Amino acid sequence: MLALTAALLTAAQSEAQQNADRLISDRTVTGLQTFDSAEPLTVVGKAKFVKGDGGKLTFRRPPRAPRAQIFYGFAPDDITFGTATSNACDSVFPEWWGAAGNGDPASAKANVAAINAALAAVSNARIAVALEGTYVIDGKIFPRSGSTLRGPGTVKAIPHLALPPHSYLIEVRGQTDVTVDGVGVDGNRLNQAQDAAHTFGGIFVVESTRCIVKKCNVHDCNGPVTGGGCGNGIRTHKASDVLIADNMIASNNGCGINIYFSSKRIQAVRNTILNNTEIGIESEGRNGTNYADFRNTDILLFDNDISGHTESDRREDHGILVDWTDETTVLSNRCKMSRSNGIEILGCRDVVIAGNRCENFGGKRPTDPWAAIRVTAERYGKDGRSSNVSIFGNTVTQSLHGIYLDAADNVVVGKNTITEILCNETLTVGAGVSDLRVLSE
Repeated sequence: MLALTAALLTAAQSEAQQNADRLISDRTVTGLQTFDSAEPLTVVGKAKFVKGDGGKLTFRRPPRAPRAQIFYGFAPDDITFGTATSNACDSVFPEWWGAAGNGDPASAKANVAAINAALAAVSNARIAVALEGTYVIDGKIFPRSGSTLRGPGTVKAIPHLALPPHSYLIEVRGQTDVTVDGVGVDGNRLNQAQDAAHTFGGIFVVESTRCIVKKCNVHDCNGPVTGGGCGNGIRTHKASDVLIADNMIASNNGCGINIYFSSKRIQAVRNTILNNTEIGIESEGRNGTNYADFRNTDILLFDNDISGHTESDRREDHGILVDWTDETTVLSNRCKMSRSNGIEILGCRDVVIAGNRCENFGGKRPTDPWAAIRVTAERYGKDGRSSNVSIFGNTVTQSLHGIYLDAADNVVVGKNTITEILCNETLTVGAGVSDLRVLSE
């Protein structure tokens, strides 16, 4: 009899626990309410949480809930989630906060608020905010430390989106350990004005560290026609330990990837970069006219596919430009088609350019200095000189000049394959080059 009573009591307690872990009807939350069971709460039907006096929610695990709004009236920091276990695949949906991935501009303001609230809730929790569908937005998205913003959904700018100049649709600002994975970023460029108030880029990692941007499709961001760095696909600035990998970056009115000043240990790997109106990848280690204090350091550009598409109103469109950067490796990239340089080095120290293929660069005017690979100081004099540059194992074809050196110290060139050069000379050396060693081919 005692055993039977104990069994019945255990069953009753188990049923009570199961009922406690199910939200069946609407609940007004006053004060802090915590769900710390190892099993996640299940939200049944259209049940929802409504913020009452001082209402806050803490979940050990994200609830099991339909992809529909379940949180009403809560401020962005009112809802928090515990850290995911190492084997968990937990995620939350911005729809829980009122987003709609239906492509409707009428949902833009609600989408921005909901996605940012979801990202705030998973801060430092190692949990993903999962996007599915197209979320039209009228403002910026801000991932938090220790979170993931995950696709396959897309954020898309409303027509005539007005943001401060040099803004980005997704901005990682002062955060650590952020991942943006498989997200579409659509700047809706054809429906934007061309003045400064309507120019913006795709993804920005600024003053942040240990971040990953991978497998994203960033396209049609809107910079000014004459350039100015506003419409870049992906940009870093004063960032460190950032991996930019396996992204499609296309048709942006700016650079594909811009690694801006004081960035360290940045890797751009296996990206496909097409038809952007400026430079495919630029490592730009300077602030205005200061060429000494803001240099980039330890930059790897590896196995990227970069293709320009010459347009009459294009500012310039090098495949790769590395300027005022130290310890750079440009390795096994495939650069194709523009009227300027394939790979340009300017004001750098300790650069290796190896195993790249550069095809169809420089146009057809023999008086131009454009080349498949160029090391130059341009108009910057001593500040633009490079040193310790190695150029070997590259394949260069169908370009105005092959390798063009006009300002550098301590350069090694060797074992490159250079064919079909319009100006005939495979290696052009200017008077500003010192300590050149040309290895036998």
